[in-house]
Amino acid sequence: MKYFKLIGILLSVFLLIGCQPKETPEEEIIIPSCGDQFTMTLGEKIPFASMSIPYSEVMGNQDNFINYCKPIDLNSIYFTDSLIRTHQIILNFDATYPVNILSITQTLDTVSIDSISIEVSYNGLNYTRLFNQYELNEELTEIDFGGSMAKSIKLIFSADDHKKGIQDIRATLADGIIIKEDQAWTDTFLRYYGWTGADGIFTFNLSDGNEMIGANKNTVGFIFSDTFIGEVYENNKLRKSSLMINNSLGYMDTNLPFDQAFTFDWRLTDDKPDSPFKPNAYIGQQARNILDGDGLTVSQSIDATLNNSNEGISYLTNQIPESITIDLKNIQNIKDLFIWNYNANPNYGTKKFNLYTSNDNLSYTLVNQYTMNQASGSIEEPYTLHLELNQLSSRYLKIELVESYDSSYVGLGKLMIFNDEGQFLFGQASSNSNVTELHPNEISSRLWLQDGVVLNNSLYIFPILVKDEADLFKVHNVGLIKAPIKTDETIDYENATYLNTPLQYQTEDGGIVYFGAGILNNISKDGYIYIYGYKDIKDLPIQRSLVIGRFRPEDIENFNQWTFFNGETFTHDMNTVAPLKDKVSTELSVTYINEGIFAGKYMLVVMENTNSGVISFALSDTPYGPFGDYQKIYETTEHTYLRSAFSYNAKMHPALSKPGEYLISYNVNTSQVGALSDARIYYPRFIRMIEVKK
Repeated sequence: MKYFKLIGILLSVFLLIGCQPKETPEEEIIIPSCGDQFTMTLGEKIPFASMSIPYSEVMGNQDNFINYCKPIDLNSIYFTDSLIRTHQIILNFDATYPVNILSITQTLDTVSIDSISIEVSYNGLNYTRLFNQYELNEELTEIDFGGSMAKSIKLIFSADDHKKGIQDIRATLADGIIIKEDQAWTDTFLRYYGWTGADGIFTFNLSDGNEMIGANKNTVGFIFSDTFIGEVYENNKLRKSSLMINNSLGYMDTNLPFDQAFTFDWRLTDDKPDSPFKPNAYIGQQARNILDGDGLTVSQSIDATLNNSNEGISYLTNQIPESITIDLKNIQNIKDLFIWNYNANPNYGTKKFNLYTSNDNLSYTLVNQYTMNQASGSIEEPYTLHLELNQLSSRYLKIELVESYDSSYVGLGKLMIFNDEGQFLFGQASSNSNVTELHPNEISSRLWLQDGVVLNNSLYIFPILVKDEADLFKVHNVGLIKAPIKTDETIDYENATYLNTPLQYQTEDGGIVYFGAGILNNISKDGYIYIYGYKDIKDLPIQRSLVIGRFRPEDIENFNQWTFFNGETFTHDMNTVAPLKDKVSTELSVTYINEGIFAGKYMLVVMENTNSGVISFALSDTPYGPFGDYQKIYETTEHTYLRSAFSYNAKMHPALSKPGEYLISYNVNTSQVGALSDARIYYPRFIRMIEVKK
């Protein structure tokens, strides 16, 4: 009987348990789509693209929690245990936004979170602490971000024995700018056949040269520096075959659909890809060498000394007599000539020469015949001869080399010309003959293309002449190329004219100045074109600062009419240029913003310190500054997933921008040559700066 009673009791218990209501899982709430409601308007809630909680045990539907259309009182998340001493929530946006208010609503059925620390990131990798132990209310807390930029927000609060819950997190949009990665533009330059990547990128309105944002155009022209031509495997993005040329061209037809709008161009030599723009005009022992600063300790200074190299820094010919003609572009009152005789081999120096003047390049008048001593061959050779010409009025000078210290060759080292106001004068020097044999290192010469401007149906580009130097390279000159624009709005590189410039020079403080990093066509505002460059002081690390010059469009080929900003005014003496903004890059942009939140301002866009990965802008009321503090807008990430990659040379492209939306590019390279087999490394990337709507 006892056993039967026990069985009956057990059956009763089971029956009672079975009659209790069962605890069922919370019913899954399906949130209806609210469509694409986010319009990037001030005060809107910013959608979260994703959320991660890396260290904690979490209950709740995380996808529903961050859903753009989620009701505020549904789909809470709860935190229990953590692998570390804190719980961490990482909220990611699809772009970098200025955040106004971050609202945090706690649940009422758990222990409250007393305080929270908040960090923000531009790229989801590097975080900056914005708030430390910010005290939260038991229910709703609204935290004023003050427009701080964030692509990711990290929330950190203590993990203890208590279950904690958050009912809702919302972020609202502040006034300012949004930075979005423009994947469509970036993908356009990841190509698998023909043009398959390049260094450098500048753009131009080839229709009429108007570079104001929003200007009408049919064709946008692109110029690139070192370029890969070949094939790339689509499945793994590795190069199947490749040949590198030193520059290339591209075009965008704005009347075609985006995916059909782009074409690329390069020269063919013996049916092989070749650079459209060649260095031939800038290498060898040509007459052009006598006026530039290459080989001098200081440019444009009579205290300079000349080295004894024969690597394309002086003039040499085997024709005796021979004449060098110098065109100063307009009539000048010439006061002084300083001449360095040929120094690589003093026996080839000029012994006697005749000096002539002319205003029309047809009728020349003899000034006098002069005798000049030999140079010594020293690595620091001072000038050989000083001629005082008593304000001789002339546009053209002709130097006829009539006798050498050698019967086979005659040459000149350098020549400096000064007017009656002490201004250094520059001209185009030419001769009928020169020695064509190149120094071995000049075989490595190539042209990398800097910025330019469209004027009078021609594209003017400021290339730099680069030669190998040990394991790296060295820039020797800044030139000027004038390429006609054809009727079909393409660049006629076959008929380009190569001009010489004084736009790279060494200063007395040991710095080197390079112009051409950026060009601003400001003709419609003040009648000038502004040319931007940088001054390098070769400490470690290099100090790189912005410098500025300007010229009237009709004077683009007459450097004696150019002026340079000394911090207070513009002067003809380029040696007085003032460093105006530090941490600039070797390619940059200055753009006039004609409407929107930056209306009337000039915006400088750089990658700080050239290759830091930090893209910033600074504003000014004038094209020549002063520019305000840098405002960081983006941090690149390619170095995190591409082998030994680095990024550099950010700039805005007004020809590709529209009011309120500004397209900015940067380049990606690698410090390991072998990594270039990965075609993902060597092509431009694009981001878009978008103004928040009101």
